[in-house]
Amino acid sequence: MKKILVYIASIVVALVLGGVIGNLCAEIAPLSWLDYAPPLHIDTRDWNWYIADVTFGFQSKFNIAQLILTIVAIFTAPKINSLIGKK
Repeated sequence: MKKILVYIASIVVALVLGGVIGNLCAEIAPLSWLDYAPPLHIDTRDWNWYIADVTFGFQSKFNIAQLILTIVAIFTAPKINSLIGKK
């Protein structure tokens, strides 16, 4: 269970940190490619029923910096797990 929590925590940290790094590098010309994010969205669907209106949709931004840091987090999570287990 601890191993799964370490993986989840490291991936979440990588996604947040990658988003911050990508936004900071957007203004720097040689590093602006780190903020490139292809569009990832599903068009909204609307259902109008007699008692409710239901709308479903999805939109996300996942840039290159987040992808790189997520790959790094997946490979470093076992090392972090072993460091946490040592006393």
